[in-house]
Amino acid sequence: MIQIAGHELVGHRAAGRVGQLPADELVVLWTRITTTIVKHGFVIEYRDLEPPRTGIFDGLRIVIDPDVGFEMQCFVLLHLFGHSVQWVAPSIEHKLDALQHTADKARFMQVLHDYEYEAAHYALTLLHEAGVTQLDQWFADFVATDWRYVERYYQTDQIPPWHECLQCGCPPVAAWPIPPLVHRQVEVRFAF
Repeated sequence: MIQIAGHELVGHRAAGRVGQLPADELVVLWTRITTTIVKHGFVIEYRDLEPPRTGIFDGLRIVIDPDVGFEMQCFVLLHLFGHSVQWVAPSIEHKLDALQHTADKARFMQVLHDYEYEAAHYALTLLHEAGVTQLDQWFADFVATDWRYVERYYQTDQIPPWHECLQCGCPPVAAWPIPPLVHRQVEVRFAF
């Protein structure tokens, strides 16, 4: 069995057409989103993660693998913020039941799609709260690419080549209000 490290996987992702923001824009993006995430009560941590994980969250903290390319770190951090909201916002926790208890594959894929996009809605709100309003298309393309990647993984039970999942010019993601959060430890979840 061949093991690929998360940073090796993501290195291939970053080579795609999705995103490719200039370094100076990425530094501003990173600074603004990390500050805003911390103001929402989450700790951000860098830690070497087991392959193929690129980031994890547990309701209290969001951890990013430092070997992940910088642009992908920005996306993963936004995305995991959105998922963190889903797990610690009491007003929406009822939605997690279907994600955890749906046995029918077709129904599960729809629930998973809704879960992924709900996280994106909260992440876009955070992006706007951080004062970043010019990157909506960048974000929408990453969200759609990420969904295609996740969908292919669940269809084939194999990590697909990132370049085959790239999306461009995707429909916009809407920003949804972030519900009140009650920070608490939840089961560790991860991005790959």
